[in-house]
Amino acid sequence: MMRRIRTGIDIGSSKTTIIVGELYDSGKNIKILGQTIIPSNGIKKGEIIDGELFSRTLRLGKERLEEQIGIVIKKATIGVSGSDIKSSTTDIEYKLSDEDIEVTEDHCDEIFKISKEKVVKEDEQVIAKEIYNYRVDDSGIMKNPVGKIGNKLKVNVHLIRIPKLKVKKIVETLNKAKIEVDSLVYNGEASSKATLKKIDKVNGVALVDIGYGLTEITIFKNNRLINTNVIPIGGMHYVNDLKYVLELNSEVVKNILSEIKNKDIDEKITVSYLENGESMTKTFEVRYLREIIDARTDEILEYISKSIEASGYKEYLKSGIVLAGGVVGDYGILEKLKALLNYDIRIGTTIKIDGMTTTLKNPACITGMGVLLTALEDEYSDLQKTNVEDKIEKVKEKTETVNVTTVNKAEKKEAAKKKNVTKSPSKFKKWLGNFI
Repeated sequence: MMRRIRTGIDIGSSKTTIIVGELYDSGKNIKILGQTIIPSNGIKKGEIIDGELFSRTLRLGKERLEEQIGIVIKKATIGVSGSDIKSSTTDIEYKLSDEDIEVTEDHCDEIFKISKEKVVKEDEQVIAKEIYNYRVDDSGIMKNPVGKIGNKLKVNVHLIRIPKLKVKKIVETLNKAKIEVDSLVYNGEASSKATLKKIDKVNGVALVDIGYGLTEITIFKNNRLINTNVIPIGGMHYVNDLKYVLELNSEVVKNILSEIKNKDIDEKITVSYLENGESMTKTFEVRYLREIIDARTDEILEYISKSIEASGYKEYLKSGIVLAGGVVGDYGILEKLKALLNYDIRIGTTIKIDGMTTTLKNPACITGMGVLLTALEDEYSDLQKTNVEDKIEKVKEKTETVNVTTVNKAEKKEAAKKKNVTKSPSKFKKWLGNFI
């Protein structure tokens, strides 16, 4: 039996996560087969700056993982983000006919085409869409208008799109690493699959992912993705601030940030480093360092607050805010955000999956897990389609057998015609109609 294996890749600003998973037991269960985390060499703020460098790093990581799990990785689903991602919600009113008619799936598809024509530019590509708040004529809001009678359809359409050049660069870079791009998924949408419950999405929730180079704010309501904003600010800015103020290199600053977590505010911290081949030492008050860090934290949280305010959904987040990303447990972000905003705020946890390692349970890996889950969800859809096609073939074969048997009996016994022994295939056609 063919194994149903998929790969998800989260390209972050500081590190890239590759996770391989499998769908088994006829799609009833999933498990993690292996993962690797590699440095995002050639990536800055989620963008591929040096494709050659990143593809070499990615290929080495891929080959190491292949050796570890004994499986060749040929294609993958890729998570994407970046400050160039655009999000918009459009009100569409579509006239069906001069007279009342029944709303069909084709009408709903036409709505998406109309919204693309109004919003999407020639150099952009849609990577996520939500069509919601359906209204037929002057009716109330409904989930599905198909089958309703009217002459006018009104909806809200939320589209997330990225530049086509970005897509091209991702595909070319992955191909150089011997990986075919199976599909692209917006990181915020992917992360929600790994950490949010359905009730959160229904009640209204903001998923805030603070990464190394970017902060993504994705809002869900009524189980739909309805607002997105990506801010080009994240963990790297803490490093840059201290580099500038303290006049130190990145590695020394990262060591300071790591050590300061366990220091009391009244303590001092001494660092030793090499500068132009000469050994140097500097001492700083932890209080002074915390002031620099807090200033950056306050700025990030202000951006988050303003983004939620601008979305228009500030009053509709009954499930509050869920935090994800590599720095959400640091810098007092959780405590400060709780003091700033009157919401239930918590750090997200990844859903438990067979084969998960301690590393994958970290909030920094929520997006990577979400990308894999998206890939496995697509695999499940393919499996269901295959099962349906197999059932159709079996029905066809059974129907043909019945017809052949009937013909043979008719040739041998003319009397059988009078007794109407021919089995009608109508019941098979009726059952087949469920799948066509």
